Formats: sequence, structure tokens, C-alpha cells
Amino acid sequence: MMSALIVIVLGVWMMLSPLVIPSAAVASWNSWIVGMLGAFNGARLQRAHNVWQATLTYIASACIFVAGFIPRLQVGDELVGRSIIFGALLFIAGICSLGYRHQVGHPAPRIN
Repeated sequence: MMSALIVIVLGVWMMLSPLVIPSAAVASWNSWIVGMLGAFNGARLQRAHNVWQATLTYIASACIFVAGFIPRLQVGDELVGRSIIFGALLFIAGICSLGYRHQVGHPAPRIN
């Protein structure tokens, strides 16, 4: 539950970050930090058996992290578009993993 909330907060932050970030250097650090936190919480989601949500979190986090190394994606419309798209993916993964509880059902043993 806590990792789902963290993924939601990371998604909202990514969508709002272009309004707050003053320079390309700060945008790079933001991408690296959010990418690492997203991947870490994706692993926590996977341990909670939220497989597709964890996969979506991994993909978005990897794209966010790698984009931190590409200077062109740290300014202007590229920063805004990247932040909105991948922030929305993190937000969707977090929202969908909130109410989902995986129940491992074991069949009753056969009586012979």
C-alpha cells in the first residue's frame, strides 16, 4: 500500500516538475532521483504481486532515468512532454495498485 502511494506521489511530482525546475542540471538530477525511487517502488509492487503495475512502473522509471542523460530532453517542450507522459504512467500504475490485493488461493487437499 505504501509503495503505491509513493508511486502516485512520484507521478504527480513528475507532471508538476516542469513548473518548478529552474535549470537543465536540476532537471537531470530530478530525473535520476525519480527514476531510482520509481524502480525501487516498482520492485516493492512486484513483491506485493502487482505484476503489471510493477512492469509499468519499471518502464516509466527506466525512461525517466535514461532521459536524465539526454540534454535535449531537459529543457522546453521536450521536458514538459516527457514529464507529463511518464508522470501519468506512474500515476496510473499507483492508482491501479492501490485497491488491488492479490489473494493466493490454494485448493483444498483431495481426500481419497
